[in-house]
Amino acid sequence: MTEHQDLENIRRARAEIMRISDPEDTATTALIALCGPLLTADFLTGRRELTASYLQEELAQAGREDPQLFASLRGLVQARMERWQARRGGIRVEQDMTWAKACGAWLCVPEDPDWPVALNDLAERMPFGLWGRGDRALLKHLNLATSQAIVGSRDVSSYGNSATSHLTGDSAAAGKTIVSGGAFGVDALAHRVALSTGASELPTVALMAGGLDRLYPRQNASLLENIIDRGLILGEVPLGQNPTRYRFLQRNRLIAALAYCTVVVEARWRSGALNTAHHALELGRPVYAVPGPIFSPSSEGCHRLIRDGLAQLITDATHLERGRLNLEAPEQASLLSESVDARKALIDSLTEIQGRIWDVLPVSSYRPVDAIGAESGIPARSVMLALTQMERLGLAQSQGNGWRKKFEQGHKHLGAKMG
Repeated sequence: MTEHQDLENIRRARAEIMRISDPEDTATTALIALCGPLLTADFLTGRRELTASYLQEELAQAGREDPQLFASLRGLVQARMERWQARRGGIRVEQDMTWAKACGAWLCVPEDPDWPVALNDLAERMPFGLWGRGDRALLKHLNLATSQAIVGSRDVSSYGNSATSHLTGDSAAAGKTIVSGGAFGVDALAHRVALSTGASELPTVALMAGGLDRLYPRQNASLLENIIDRGLILGEVPLGQNPTRYRFLQRNRLIAALAYCTVVVEARWRSGALNTAHHALELGRPVYAVPGPIFSPSSEGCHRLIRDGLAQLITDATHLERGRLNLEAPEQASLLSESVDARKALIDSLTEIQGRIWDVLPVSSYRPVDAIGAESGIPARSVMLALTQMERLGLAQSQGNGWRKKFEQGHKHLGAKMG
């Protein structure tokens, strides 16, 4: 069997998995890791029986013969089995492929050479595959270091329109790929500005919460068709399925994962844009929020992110370049480390929470997260998020369960002054 045939079989298997399993299903993810996608598809479709003895044998062969692990995996599988069985009689992979051909869709899977590797950072929450529309060759331009997520309110204000146009226009003209969700308001405007001013081969990417054969929202169909013509539309939901509220929330993790930073332009106190921001924080990606009028409900969510130290205030697209420096080009990060003034500026730019954590981080020994939280007065979860961000900035490093300040050789004297 050729490599092409192997990949085609894997795509068909993952299409079946995506049809039967829910996104982020931990049982399915564990089975794929243990048995591979081909066998997992056989188990989910019922072509092969998944027995307890088989699980034990596979775990033993993988060197993971642990009774607790076996009990946990068996429990996960048993809990999902009824749901999987109920979906076995539904749409077959042949129908998926027919529908895909009719609407010009294609399926990209983790085994493909053009798979967006940034999604691997989601670990067990990584999608089982991605349906796409647009020129598939553009996937090679979907790089973490040159992609920015811009999200915000659907009922965007005139102020939000101006801020979105300004930030998106500058970033797109500088060759960045703008990632968003194709919704009304900030999302739609970010896509439009990227299409009109983008200098990248891939100006914009829209992530959908439903099947790509049913472009949603319908009122944005013309915009989404334009994105298909010049960019990409991606989604993990099988064709023919409508978006639901929980699918929008699941979709947001993909937006956050594909971009090196997330910019929130406007967001109410409870907002899907805040959900995207928190996914970015969990991945250790920087989050930026646009400040708004203090009496505007549309900016309450942005002010909350800034106040809680979860996002850096942004008023200009050049702020994003400073946050990107370490992620995109290690050689540039090295140059930054060679400049004491630049190093001080980087430390001065930390959020309030990051700054408090920096102050209590040791220079030579490693300190556990709970000890850092106790001394800084910050909850452990927020400490972990901030440390992950500071690690990407080259300011913190970990060993085992401990953390300390990170300095390049020749700059430990700066730690003595700042620590």
